[in-house]
Amino acid sequence: MISLEPKGCLVATMNGRPIGLTTTIAYGKSVGWIGNVVVDGKHRGAGIGSSLVQSAIRHLLHRHVKTIALYSYPENEAMHKRLGFDTTGGFARLSMSHGTENSTEQTGRAPLYQILGLDKRAFGADRSRLLRRLYREFPKYWAWVTNNAGVSGYSLVKRYQDSSEVGPLICEETNQEHVATLVGSSIGLTKKWPLEMSVPESSLTVMEAAMRLGFRVERKGVVMSYATLDPVVINPSVGAFGFLDKG
Repeated sequence: MISLEPKGCLVATMNGRPIGLTTTIAYGKSVGWIGNVVVDGKHRGAGIGSSLVQSAIRHLLHRHVKTIALYSYPENEAMHKRLGFDTTGGFARLSMSHGTENSTEQTGRAPLYQILGLDKRAFGADRSRLLRRLYREFPKYWAWVTNNAGVSGYSLVKRYQDSSEVGPLICEETNQEHVATLVGSSIGLTKKWPLEMSVPESSLTVMEAAMRLGFRVERKGVVMSYATLDPVVINPSVGAFGFLDKG
């Protein structure tokens, strides 16, 4: 995040020591996202999280974005509403504790240029900076499906130190076959467990496929938009959020 949006990574300090942080990223002037609102446990309840979010809002307003959005778990929804956000959608956080022993690895390079075009159409903004960075970090963990026009869906598995996450997952043709291929391929690419993914409440096909393949609902959350700007719209092609920053 520091590499992608250095001026949008904000830290709260006390006596020179960091006690909280938040991150932002702007996709051109279309949309800005606030995420990773983290406050040290010893200093919670003192308004530090609210101050960080307010600073993030000011930063994104200075970028002249049309929409400011964030993901939140229910325990923080009231705080974000006080700061001017409305709840505009929901998602389920899914988890799978372990998979099969038959892990796979993609052969060939992911068709990045086609993926970038598909993602821009589905997301409604240009996320190419983020996706190019993820492609450099995780070049072997992409799955994709095609039709006569080229790539019609893709997914990425991001490996962390002690877990993995599916996302983004985009599928223009939200039929069961393509969705099951992307989710199943993502499971096969996973090396670090547990595996998690966050599915919009409107993506019923992805939810059903994930549950059939062994995912379970861990918890639910909400999508929130800054009320004085345009609300964020989740395209039906978005099957799983990518780079999920939770407030």
